[in-house]
Amino acid sequence: MSIDNIAAAIADARTRQLVANTYHSNPPVDPDAEGRAALRDLARVSMGAAVADALMATTTCSVVPLDRDTLTPTGEPFTWYDGILAHYENRYADGVGLLLGAQRDGGTLVALRAPQAAFNAWMADVGVERRTVDNGEGVVRVDASYRPCPDFVRIHWSPPSVSARVTPVAVGRAAIMAEGEKVRTDRAGVAEVGWVCWSVGAAWSVVSQPGRRLTFTNKKLTHGVEVIAAGVLPMAATRRDGWSLTSTGTPRSVDELPEWLVAALGGRWVKR
Repeated sequence: MSIDNIAAAIADARTRQLVANTYHSNPPVDPDAEGRAALRDLARVSMGAAVADALMATTTCSVVPLDRDTLTPTGEPFTWYDGILAHYENRYADGVGLLLGAQRDGGTLVALRAPQAAFNAWMADVGVERRTVDNGEGVVRVDASYRPCPDFVRIHWSPPSVSARVTPVAVGRAAIMAEGEKVRTDRAGVAEVGWVCWSVGAAWSVVSQPGRRLTFTNKKLTHGVEVIAAGVLPMAATRRDGWSLTSTGTPRSVDELPEWLVAALGGRWVKR
């Protein structure tokens, strides 16, 4: 290597080192840093804000704020954290949910709504395959096995913690009994409704049904189970009686839905 080339290489190395030193001592300013910090502070007092922020980072489904009692949207789907901040600053008690149906990435989110016992009974009917087996000696038995079912997310109501289950002073036996009923953990005679959902990925549709996508419609099934294909899937909320929604996870796209489940949910393929 000539002297001139060596000198040029040294100069280039010094320039790169200078740029690196400048970068580390003066890192680029994050224009969103202040807003993110404000959202972290808000999340300490607003469960809805905290969960909305987490859902925006972990799912491709549309995230919307919800009224904590009616579980209906109180705003448009969030597009970024600043929208979350602006909403929950004024409505910190709101919950949060996901829009059902077709998603931005071409996938589909569908849910079942039913009390736990009703869902179990429905699954025992449609999700179990029964075969009659004859051993050749006059003995007949029925073998039952669960059909393959992809993972699903379950959302259900949970009672307040023991420390939170207190009732205000009320005058009269009827009033006291009414307040006490709100904080009971067994809620005798009350079948709390929950949700089970599947997120169907767009990639599976492209492979299995080119040019088509899987859709569902709201309908009632057996045992009081309902298919919820349009509307909102609540993910987090705390009612005025202290009961709150608990989720087993975040809807993630499954590789495929088996044919028996598509049929059981009333799914159909339509052109994109």
